[in-house]
Amino acid sequence: MHDKAMEASLEFFLSNVPEGGDEPVVAMIYSHSHADHFGGSRAVLDRFPDVVTYAPHGFVKETVDENVLAGNAMSRRAAYQYGATLGPASTTGVVDAALANGWSQGPDYEITLVMPDKTFPSGDEEKFHEREIDGVKFVFMDTAGTEAPSGNVAYLPEQNVIWTGEMLYQGMHNVYTLRGAKVRDSLKWSKDINEMIHAWGDEIEILMGSHSAPIWGNEDINEYMKAQRDNYGFVHNQTLRLANNGMVLQDIGATINDELPTSLQQLWHTNGYHGTYSHNARAVYNMYLGYFDMNPANLDRMSVAQEAERFVTAYGGCDAGFDTAKSFFDKGEYRFSGVMLDHIVRACDSHTDARKLLADNWEQQGYQAEGAGWRNVFLSGAQELRIGTQPGNPKATSADVLSAMTVENLLDFMAVKVIATEADGRDFTLSINVPDLKETYFVELSNGNLNNIQTNDLRKADATLHINKSDINRILMKETSLQALFESGQAGISGDKSVLQTLSEVSTEFDEAFEIVPRPTQGQEVDSQIYR
Repeated sequence: MHDKAMEASLEFFLSNVPEGGDEPVVAMIYSHSHADHFGGSRAVLDRFPDVVTYAPHGFVKETVDENVLAGNAMSRRAAYQYGATLGPASTTGVVDAALANGWSQGPDYEITLVMPDKTFPSGDEEKFHEREIDGVKFVFMDTAGTEAPSGNVAYLPEQNVIWTGEMLYQGMHNVYTLRGAKVRDSLKWSKDINEMIHAWGDEIEILMGSHSAPIWGNEDINEYMKAQRDNYGFVHNQTLRLANNGMVLQDIGATINDELPTSLQQLWHTNGYHGTYSHNARAVYNMYLGYFDMNPANLDRMSVAQEAERFVTAYGGCDAGFDTAKSFFDKGEYRFSGVMLDHIVRACDSHTDARKLLADNWEQQGYQAEGAGWRNVFLSGAQELRIGTQPGNPKATSADVLSAMTVENLLDFMAVKVIATEADGRDFTLSINVPDLKETYFVELSNGNLNNIQTNDLRKADATLHINKSDINRILMKETSLQALFESGQAGISGDKSVLQTLSEVSTEFDEAFEIVPRPTQGQEVDSQIYR
């Protein structure tokens, strides 16, 4: 995931590999566009400057899309999914993070990104792509739109080895990941596994993939791949069967396990651990039909806080509601009592007994969860409910990823940071000249929204900014500032120079530790001894 983790892993590998530990790493191949598969890449480049980096089609775009525009929210949510603040394994700590034992973290750990030197063709152009790298023959297969929006697997025909990236995982994967991401296409996922089986199934003798132990033997590999194929096919097809018979999203999530055929239910490597049938089935529903179940009661809901206040009134007040919720808790009905207690804590923030019981409730649900992500979410919620947000949240978007952005990407990101109500009426236009890329852009703030478009020539605007993309990257890497570039003459602005100040004034800096559950105010912490 991070540069320091990769540095240690690389050293361990080179020191312990049976032979070749004194040879250089000559190639780095990205499997797909998730940070745990490229985040340590700079450590490899630093040690082996001549390494050549390969990536699937669309890798940089999809990496930026996933890690920047919603990057702050994803990072905060990832802390819950992976239990980043929970501490070492214990009743309240991380037992596992599903894909690994935990989130690698340290004060100077960075998610790095080495830009690819070579990019493979898209699946539409060439589903299977043959290439020789340092004398080794590879057949790459494009898997875009499955476990990741950009990805590939590879077959090594001379060794009868298949490298599956994260397409296959010993435990059900996420069609929707709890940290947040675009919903994945479970039907294409199933079909691409089927493509792998029919292309190479007769020959494979060794299967290796990310986050899982290898598998040996053609018969066992084929059995494994077919079950994985059918598992993603199951969650797709049965979800839509139920939806087409009128079952709604919430009910599908609550009952999908009842639809499992015995053949899949009894296989440990298809059962939910990283992903679960419950949240994956809801993802399939959402992909096709969206979040709305067509019940008018759910069409125009109040805010969470407003609804909580009114539910507590319906419960008869804070104390009466607490007594009812506790009666459900005492009967082991944690799912329902948890909803009631969440309402009470939100509406009655000084109700210490409700805060304590809700934390206990979430712990019980965490202890009972088979899915590692579910456990970590419940226990992280309990921790923050009791003592607030703790240090250890993963860092938001790294400088390396930001510098991989196109100018358009960067302008889109800046638009996300504009506060519409503050920007309304402060309209301006800005032309941007990027000499080293020979690109020009026209930016317009209007109706509280920041728009941008790439143009063929420099258009007349309130102000014109001249800046190289290489210097933009230096700003993102915190090696310089825009003001310093102006002073040195490496960048310049003409016209109404106040437009940049206006943009700054109407933009926000994201809170990296925004509230997820109702945190206690100072002095309202409860049961803090649990975490000592």
